[in-house]
Amino acid sequence: MTEDDLGTLGEFVGAPHVARWWHEVATLEAVREKYTPILSGADPTVLLLAQLDNRPVGMAQWYLWSEQDAAPYGLPAGTVGIDYLLGHVHDCDRGLGTELVAALLRELPDLGVWVTPEQANGPSCRELEKNGFELMAGQPCSEPDKPWA
Repeated sequence: MTEDDLGTLGEFVGAPHVARWWHEVATLEAVREKYTPILSGADPTVLLLAQLDNRPVGMAQWYLWSEQDAAPYGLPAGTVGIDYLLGHVHDCDRGLGTELVAALLRELPDLGVWVTPEQANGPSCRELEKNGFELMAGQPCSEPDKPWA
């Protein structure tokens, strides 16, 4: 991903089916503020743009939990976290999310991977299960049916 892709990323995180779970402000200014440090290398997160037939379809990122606030999750040291999304609703329910997670996992260092999807986010949980993840614990969302405002 490059700075030229941040507008597309803003569209993705602002899409209702993503915003419901992503919980970020989707203005271009907010997206630049959050993701420019990653693109410049100031933040060690690795950010990737997913493409299908030369068109952007999603985003994936990975990071060391030790570089994030992992305390609420009680995660072991030296583990990796991942996040992912499909930016267009017409790309959902086609297996692309499962493929995106699989492709991301192939790129990760050989460390344990811990993911923290919201329990009510069934599609994300199914994508993880199809890639061999097991549910270790669950915590319900406070308002799973309310899109983020």
